[in-house]
Amino acid sequence: SYGYGNNWWADWPYYTDSPTASQRQSDMRKYFLVKPYGSKSANAGDGPNSSCTTNPITPLKDVTQLAQKEEIDNAIDAMAPNGNTNVPEGLAWGWRTVSSNEPFTEGRPNAERGNDKVVIVLTDGANTYSAVSDGGYANNRSTYAAYGYTGLTYPGSGSVTRLFMNTSTNIGKTTYTGANYTAALDEQMQTLCGNAKKSNVLVMTVALDLSTTDAGDKKALDALKACSSDSRFRKDPTDPSKPAKLFWNATGATLSDNFKEIANELSNLRIVG
Repeated sequence: SYGYGNNWWADWPYYTDSPTASQRQSDMRKYFLVKPYGSKSANAGDGPNSSCTTNPITPLKDVTQLAQKEEIDNAIDAMAPNGNTNVPEGLAWGWRTVSSNEPFTEGRPNAERGNDKVVIVLTDGANTYSAVSDGGYANNRSTYAAYGYTGLTYPGSGSVTRLFMNTSTNIGKTTYTGANYTAALDEQMQTLCGNAKKSNVLVMTVALDLSTTDAGDKKALDALKACSSDSRFRKDPTDPSKPAKLFWNATGATLSDNFKEIANELSNLRIVG
């Protein structure tokens, strides 16, 4: 009744006639009730699993083995766009996947000599987190996503919500707008990029179909370039005193060639004296 997209299951019978939206949302007892006769059917992904229906991550595979390469190909084919764009979350899971630490342990030991940990970040847009104007209801202030609801605090987050943790004073800690969420995600992204690079992870970033003349796209392009690692052997064509950045501003027409350049970069990393 509050207009929430995942409001479809009847609430637990309350002894009060007017439970608050927050009480209704957090009460898990409702899921132990039989669905009332005649109630509407849930849409795909509705309920407590709303927006949590993406396929699980595929662990590292040995693509020299046909069966394992097919697993990768099938996982790519099964991908479908849904929800917002959260570059730091994607980068974080990429880092976890190539690491030898839990939750994925397929990667070689992090300190193994001659082993390069490489994460390629490909995105077609700026960071986004959907704002919701529900301050008078459950006070979620956003749809539920990787950082939870932005209007609520969580164990360990202190006095601010998770998305705003460890951000600068440029981020309004009680400003619940899409623009402020994007700014917070951008800061989280740069912190994560820096931490990954300090841990000797090679970060390559690829923007897809972003325009340098659009202000929002330009900001995303600059952020992706700043996130990327330096090339170990190529120089910046505009300033040969600096290393080239491992960043590509690609289009659908150039993407194949761009990934050939990435492959060449990785091949050069294997040349040892």
